[in-house]
Amino acid sequence: MRYDKKNIKHIRNVDHPESLSVSADGRTVYTAGTGCQVYRIDLANEQATQFATTEGRCLGQAIDADENLYIAHCAGEGVLKITTDGIVSEYARGPGGRAMSCANYPAFDKGGNMYLSESGDWSGAINGYLLKIAPGGGNAELWYPHAVDTPNAIALDAEETFLYFVETFGNAVARIAINPDGSAGDLQRVVHMPRHIPDGIAFDTDGRLWIACHRPDAIYTFDLQSRRLELFCEDWEGEQLRGPTDVIFAGPSRDVLLAASLDNLVIHRFDGVAARGLKLNYPKLPA
Repeated sequence: MRYDKKNIKHIRNVDHPESLSVSADGRTVYTAGTGCQVYRIDLANEQATQFATTEGRCLGQAIDADENLYIAHCAGEGVLKITTDGIVSEYARGPGGRAMSCANYPAFDKGGNMYLSESGDWSGAINGYLLKIAPGGGNAELWYPHAVDTPNAIALDAEETFLYFVETFGNAVARIAINPDGSAGDLQRVVHMPRHIPDGIAFDTDGRLWIACHRPDAIYTFDLQSRRLELFCEDWEGEQLRGPTDVIFAGPSRDVLLAASLDNLVIHRFDGVAARGLKLNYPKLPA
């Protein structure tokens, strides 16, 4: 289904949002600005309220059962925890306690383990990594033993048999098998997208990947069974859809598609997309 860009709505009063997360009931959306302003958005009235801030730049997000927010702190040591009251603390650092090289995107599994992309230095060298953090935080461990190409957004499939991740400078989406003992298996490229800069991904309940491309201002779907890549929406003029960097399904039925806009002061809202998002994990974590 090709979505008419004229039907895109815009949620305003946010500062160049790059990533999104949604509460367990689907009614509240979170995002962060380039100055690491942290916003809470009531989806019903589309009102954004800043409730926390930190120094530097915040990227991807995940939420636990108590609606604490976990944000990859690109300009800091690793991952921050932000309570509903806006209290900020450190949740995790890199292996051995080192500072991470651009912590980018977290995702929880059902057991409360956090997978995290560490993008590297964005120099074009392949020096990114995929990390894993035990429930409760602390020092991460190197999950996949080899360097990967600018890992960005990540997502687990419904069965948690694979970790999917965007290789932004590799112009691709890849996946790594999750072995029964939780260790990393083999890496496989899922879809190559030449002349595109993929950034964000999300699963729907039919097992399709939704892929936000920062360039050329487009969102695609990829069917893992048929291996068919289809354009959902594009805007080469960058007027209605500009610089989408993350996608997520929100609403009580997970039938509202949202896309962050690093290049604009809005979040894009798509209603009537004829798809429902796969509900994320909201684990109960140690205090």
